[in-house]
Amino acid sequence: MTTPIGNIPASSIPAARTWILEGVQAQLALDKGVLVCLDEPGTYQPDEIINIGDVHQQYNPENIVGSGGPYWLREDYTITVTVDVFRGGDDPAGVFARARQLADLVVAVVRSDPSLGGAVDRGKPGMVQHTSGWAEDHKGRQCVIEIGIDCLKTL
Repeated sequence: MTTPIGNIPASSIPAARTWILEGVQAQLALDKGVLVCLDEPGTYQPDEIINIGDVHQQYNPENIVGSGGPYWLREDYTITVTVDVFRGGDDPAGVFARARQLADLVVAVVRSDPSLGGAVDRGKPGMVQHTSGWAEDHKGRQCVIEIGIDCLKTL
């Protein structure tokens, strides 16, 4: 995809996010209990949610000397994928295990094609953060795992 200005390539972010969304949805097609969505979910919020959300991006010149021709700009960014699992009651190990199972699935989807369907030059799982504990209403346990998918694309 290019911008309307000549043949300057557009950002790869939309294609990368869509590829991750569709890959995770395909793996969970038979599991109707998991909502896989872009950004925060709407009013429908089941006990298991995977959202492909925030992106933190940085542009860097790939070539200091030159005309700004092909592969001149490097796009580095991280797509945050959030896995959120809730269970009523008090089973912290079970909630963590299910959240980790879904997080491992996200990582496997990304590892299955590091080009994210050709959207990027390289995509890989990066930083992961786990937060576990009682849900805000104290009616059960919740585990939230944030996975950073680090992407690089030369434009």
